[in-house]
Amino acid sequence: MTGLIVAALVFFWAVGAYNRLVRLRAACSQQFAVVDAQFVRLWAWVQGSLPASVRDEDAAPDKAITTLTEVWTACEVFAESLAQARATPWLAAPIQRVNIARVQLFKLLRQEKDFHAADESAWFSAPLQKKFERLKTQSWPMIVAYNQSVQTYNDAIAEWPARILARQFRFEAAAKLDSADPLA
Repeated sequence: MTGLIVAALVFFWAVGAYNRLVRLRAACSQQFAVVDAQFVRLWAWVQGSLPASVRDEDAAPDKAITTLTEVWTACEVFAESLAQARATPWLAAPIQRVNIARVQLFKLLRQEKDFHAADESAWFSAPLQKKFERLKTQSWPMIVAYNQSVQTYNDAIAEWPARILARQFRFEAAAKLDSADPLA
C-alpha cells in the first residue's frame, strides 16, 4: 500500500513538473511573438524606406546601390531568421541566427549613417535615423521580457529533480536575444 502511495505521488509530481515545463516553454513562445512583431515592424520599415532603385535589377551597379542592396539582403536574411525562430523560439540555433542577422543589419545601417553623415539628401537621412532609433529602442523592453522568460524556463529545466524529467522529454535550454545595442 505504501509503495502504491509513493508511486502515485511520483506520478502526480511528474505530471505537474512536466506541465510546468510546457507552460514555461509556451511563455517563451508568447514573449518571442511580441518581440517578433516588433522586429517585423522594424524590418518592414527599413525595407520600405529603401529607395526604389534598390529593387530594380537593371539599375547601374554604383557604390551606393551596391551598399543599399547589401542592406536589402540583410533585411531578407533577418526576415528569414525570424521566420525560422517563430517555429521554435525556445531553441538556441534559431535565436542565434536572429541575433546574428539583426547585428549584421544594424551594422550596415550604421555604415550608411556614417557614410552619409553630412549629406541631408542621402537615403538614410536624419529623420529616418531618428525613426530607426525609436523603433529599435521600443524593442528593448520586449527583448528583456523575452530573456526573463527564457531565464525562468532555463532555471526550471536545471532544477533537481525536474532536470531528470527535462532530460527524459528533451527540454533544451533556450537562448536569449542579445539585449545590448549592437550600434552603441
